Amino acid sequence: MGMMKKISIVLAALMFSAGALAEGKVVVFNMQAAIIQTEAAKKSLQALDADPEFAQMKAKFEGLRADLMSLDKDAQTNGMTWSPEKKAEHRKKVDYKSADLKLAAEKLKAERNAVVKKIMQEHGKKAQEAMNQVVTAEGLGLVLDSSVAYFADAKHDITAKVTEKLNKRK
Repeated sequence: MGMMKKISIVLAALMFSAGALAEGKVVVFNMQAAIIQTEAAKKSLQALDADPEFAQMKAKFEGLRADLMSLDKDAQTNGMTWSPEKKAEHRKKVDYKSADLKLAAEKLKAERNAVVKKIMQEHGKKAQEAMNQVVTAEGLGLVLDSSVAYFADAKHDITAKVTEKLNKRK
């Protein structure tokens, strides 16, 4: 969410907070968390983890990370005895492995983000409806995105209640 949008939300909340407090409670809500914590979303993410191609990418990432740790350990153990050429060769290996690791991490993140985006698109409208039901049922006067709140204790966060409603819908 853009900084200007957050500032606008906070300003709107401050302007209407006295009226909202008079009408009902003020709560926070995290739409993405409510959706991602549903059983349907968890199943989608588990399916991604079980996908052979994704598992292969994860294994490659873990292998590269292990290689880097091994190279680091080798340098710590033997680096003092290496010639300048050996040190340069080692640095080159580390740089290449680091670049490969970064690329593998970006691929994993992109795959996971694609699944999360699909989940959000599929369940966004249902989550909005579930949030509206909670707002009506509890007589809430103001719902803020949890990212703009400096503090909210658990009793002022309706995210879990919306997730519960979404799980019941199926």
